[in-house]
Amino acid sequence: MSNWILCSMFCTGLIYGLTYLLPRWVLFVPLKLHLSYACQILPLVGSALVVNFNLHLVLVSIDRYCCVLYPFQYNMARAPIITRCAIVFVWLISFFMASIPLFTFLVPKIGICGIQLNSRSFHIYTLVTFILLFYLPLFILCIVYTRILWIVNIHTQRRDQILARHESVPTSIVRRNLRAITYMMILIGLFMVFWLPTMIHYLVLFPTIHLGIDDRAIVIGKIVRYISLAYPAINPLLYAYFTPCIRSEIYRIFARTLCTNAYKNNRSVWPEYS
Repeated sequence: MSNWILCSMFCTGLIYGLTYLLPRWVLFVPLKLHLSYACQILPLVGSALVVNFNLHLVLVSIDRYCCVLYPFQYNMARAPIITRCAIVFVWLISFFMASIPLFTFLVPKIGICGIQLNSRSFHIYTLVTFILLFYLPLFILCIVYTRILWIVNIHTQRRDQILARHESVPTSIVRRNLRAITYMMILIGLFMVFWLPTMIHYLVLFPTIHLGIDDRAIVIGKIVRYISLAYPAINPLLYAYFTPCIRSEIYRIFARTLCTNAYKNNRSVWPEYS
């Protein structure tokens, strides 16, 4: 079931790059998007996809938790259906939360985009959204993975005790669970490394951000923003690496390319033997 969630995260990364990064940070001025409705809509799309990333990580942690605690129920026939419904719910809730301002205090109007996005109402909404759908899920992630690691540690100690009595026990399942948990922790750790600086920076500036910020805060904001914007480029690579079939195919293509290049080089050096 984790592959379904990772695949959905991969799609989130692609959509984030195409519908937010490209128009907001590359084409915004050349296409004069600041004079259109896109000026109000694009920031909300970006926040929706950031929340979407985070909620996908929550799904991954819940998936690993169920796999470790309830291994028999985890493979039941309706489990994939539950996973797909959860993915659809994540997409709906993230974009529903992002659309709330468009029907309340941020009704798109051409020419007043800057005033609307710097209003106190918009900053309060942004803070509440990130607390409910970013900081709170991250806190849940820490609790869930602490619980998982504690359970896995107990299972490992029991397995070692059984092995010490010279009894046969399959270790492949434990090994596979540990590997999957390690992969998911890497995903969550990288997400926090890329996004937490931006979120903390916004949280610190929140009390006075509507009044303006100084030059030093602007420079720091640009640095942490560029770090966070790099995550969608990393996410598809992580998905490819953590998906066994894709990883093996990449290794196969890479090995075949190396062998082909080595063969061509040998023919150019020793043409009389080719």
